[in-house]
Parts: sequence; C-alpha cells; structure tokens
Amino acid sequence: MKKEKILLPGNPVNAKTPWLWIGTWSMGGEGFGPHDERESLKVLESAVEKNIRHFDTADLYAHGRSEYLIRKIIQQNREEFFISTKGGLAWNGRRVEHRASPGELETQMHESLKRLKTDYIDLYQLHWPDPEIPVNESIGALKDLKKRGLIRYWGVGNLTAEQVGDYLDKEKNIPHQVHFNPVRNKKEILAAGSDRCINCVISPLEQGLLGTGKSSLGKEGIGKNDLRAGNPLFSGQGVLEWNRQLEVLAGKKGISKVSAVLLWICSRPHVSAVIPGPRRVSQLRDILKFRDEIDKNALTSSDKGSSILSAEKVKALMPQELWHHLDKAPIDA
Repeated sequence: MKKEKILLPGNPVNAKTPWLWIGTWSMGGEGFGPHDERESLKVLESAVEKNIRHFDTADLYAHGRSEYLIRKIIQQNREEFFISTKGGLAWNGRRVEHRASPGELETQMHESLKRLKTDYIDLYQLHWPDPEIPVNESIGALKDLKKRGLIRYWGVGNLTAEQVGDYLDKEKNIPHQVHFNPVRNKKEILAAGSDRCINCVISPLEQGLLGTGKSSLGKEGIGKNDLRAGNPLFSGQGVLEWNRQLEVLAGKKGISKVSAVLLWICSRPHVSAVIPGPRRVSQLRDILKFRDEIDKNALTSSDKGSSILSAEKVKALMPQELWHHLDKAPIDA
C-alpha cells in the first residue's frame, strides 16, 4: 500500500511548491560576512512574487533580526504565509546556550510573536535538544503551546536517530529539521523518522559550500570572523577537492551545481521538504531554476510518502557520472 504523507494540513493554497521553504539564518546579517539588509528583503519579496509562502527562521538567528525581516513580508497578508520559527537556544553575550525548559520555551515563543508581530506561529520547533532538559519535557511544552492556540503545529530539530525512536515513537507527521546533504549524509536519521516525521532538510548547500559563490572555496573564501570558519567541512581537503570536481563536472554536463545538489537531495528517500537559505537575489534565482527544472521535466514523485522527487526520473535526467559523484561524496571529512 502506498504511504501517504502530507506536509502539513492547512498549508497556503497559493504556495507553488509547499515542500520548498526559504531559510533566513544568513539574512539577519550576523556571522556570514558582508551583509546588505536591503538585498535580504529583496530576496524575501522576490520569493513571495514567485509564489513561495513557506519561510523558516529562529529567535537565535542574528539575535532575532531575521524574524524582524520576516515580519516585513507577512504584515499585509498574514494568513497567506506558513511561518516556522524555533526556540531552545539563546545568546549569552557572544555564546549560545541551550535553554529548552518549558518556561524558557514559552518565553522565547512570546518574544518571537512580538518580533514577527503576529498572534500565532504556524510551526514552532525545538531548535536543538537541551542536554540538561529531558526531550519529552521540551516536547510537552510545545504540545501545551499548541493546545493553548499560540502555535498551530509543533516540531523538533537536530535529533539523533535514537532520539527520534525514543521520543517520537507514538507521534505522526511531526516536522523534524535534519541537517542533510551529500557531505552530511545522515540518511539513518531520515530513515528513523520515515513513519512519524516530516523530514525537512536544513543547510542543503552546507552554508554555501555547495553553492557557486566565494564560500564554495571553503575557508579561503570567507572571512576570519565568519561563523563558517568553525565548520570542519570548510577546511576538509577531501570535501574541498570533491566540491571542485563537482563544479567542473556539473559545468561539463550542462546543469547548474545548485540544481544538481538539490535534485539529488530531493530524490533521497524520506525527504519531505528542503530549506535553502539564499541571501542574495542571484542565489534565489539558482533555486528557482531548480524548481523550474522539476516542472519542465515532471520530476515530482507519485509516492508522497517516499521522497519529493522520483529518483528514477532524476537519474534519467542527470548524467550518470554526475549522479555517481554526488552519491559518493566524502562525508564529514
């Protein structure tokens, strides 16, 4: 029997691709190098013009400034948008701390409501498990917020495969943000949530490393104060060489590098949504080209419970050498 998995009931009907969300971590102007807030706002406005209605943010992102940006695009037609934000991490000076007790989560949620200037949040998620707080206590707090009508849905992020099994065993259709891409091939986490989670892929382009800008060069392409300098993949020689070969190979085969990576991710089993984070209009265009490629070649999977795209159709479209290269990426080098 074909397993049917909807994304979430009540998603905006005018969203052209409800499985394509736009992430806003880098848009707040903190930790990702030179920043132009006007450009970030243009990205959001351009996405809306192209019928994207799902946007993901967090109170942690740039000390809440990413939520303020979202506020600017949803004020006039709030009901048209599906907004997800997150709590459980908080700034203490320049350090980030886990704070996912029930009281902390409620406080952070109310702060997000104020920044977004809305009286409800479509999806509120535990950003990361707090090692000092049992995960089921954090989840209980999220359920209570939903029961009180402050949030429409609750979700989780960055759980291990074991935690998915331990804490979501009796749940169904729970959004789970999973860090996944060719060089973060955590397929065991996706599989663990196959019958209970809406697996939403975050950092599909590994913070720009798998894109086409300067950050694709690794640490050489970013500044010393860039938070990505702490990402080991930005200095892993095996990954960097594989990444250079990917760019050359994609160019030879006539497909954009961004499209190739996103096509591969969206055809993987148990991937339900993907959340790239463009902060320049040119980067958004790359993502929209990927979406157009799907429409043009009718790549959407008929089995919604399996993957976004049909792996067979994507393999037929993508040159075998390129597919094999993506499939055999060095992991966490």
